[in-house]
Amino acid sequence: MQRAVFHGEGRINIEDVPTPQPGPAELLVRVHACALCGSDRGSWERGNSVTPGHETAGTVVSAGPGTSTATGNRGAVFLVAYCGRCAMCRADSRGACLDKQGMIGFDRDGGFAEYVIVPERCFLPVHPDLPLDAATLLLDATGTAMHALRRAGALDVAPRSALVMGAGPVGLGCVLALRAAGVSRVLAVDIAPYRLEFAGRLGATPIPGGDGAVDTVRSTLPEGPPLVIEASGNPAAQRQALDMLAPGGTLVVVGHSRAPLELWASRDLIQQEKTILGSEYFDPCEFDANQRLVLDGTLRPTDLITHRLPLEEIEHAYRLFWAGETGKVLIYPGELEG
Repeated sequence: MQRAVFHGEGRINIEDVPTPQPGPAELLVRVHACALCGSDRGSWERGNSVTPGHETAGTVVSAGPGTSTATGNRGAVFLVAYCGRCAMCRADSRGACLDKQGMIGFDRDGGFAEYVIVPERCFLPVHPDLPLDAATLLLDATGTAMHALRRAGALDVAPRSALVMGAGPVGLGCVLALRAAGVSRVLAVDIAPYRLEFAGRLGATPIPGGDGAVDTVRSTLPEGPPLVIEASGNPAAQRQALDMLAPGGTLVVVGHSRAPLELWASRDLIQQEKTILGSEYFDPCEFDANQRLVLDGTLRPTDLITHRLPLEEIEHAYRLFWAGETGKVLIYPGELEG
């Protein structure tokens, strides 16, 4: 089979390697498509000994001993090889497993190859009427977004307005999710004109990022939005997100950051009774509900796709992606499909 090999410094080669065979409790999946993600930056810059790609959907072609999944079944790949025993797994938060056995596409071979080995428990069956492109987008982009809304209770009672800080792929997924949840007014903040324009096409009011963003938001919503989803991972933007939030509101942080976020407990939280929630990857038990939203037309994840490219063009795909002028980019290791 062919796979993409990340050598670092932006060099990616396509190499022929033996097709792997599934072991006990494993499936061999023929990859339909795998999406690019900002968290691939480390593999792009420093290389990776395994095949990246963690937003994958495809079809089972072989099953190892001890499995019950039939060949020909279609599904999406849950990237976290979760333990199933820790406190988070027991609480149906397996995306935040505390004792991960691996991360597909990070320390286990992922989807930028014609075939990928998947633990059976990480294979999420896809409804026969759901296109595999849509299933791919139900992972990081809208799966993460829908989980954030569930954490905030926004799927039970939609807020009157909401703001998304950062209009990268996950942020754009949050815009889609908020609109699907029935939020009538969604604001999106970013520094990239292309991403702001994209957010506008998805139904958000675009707000240019930077030093004046808080004042602009407050001039639009004087009390501030009751729900803010922080998807940029930028500490300065995270601080702004908290300042934009309405008193009594909820800030959901989904953008990972290596830098600290400074806040004052009295001023920022207690006196205004604001809530800050962390939200990681979604849980497999949420996948079916998200599929139903796509099937009934409420959620349209494929609206996020701007580019579809074959595996041999993956290096070019990443250069487009890093330039900040794409939505979701799908790579097709086999025959490129629409």
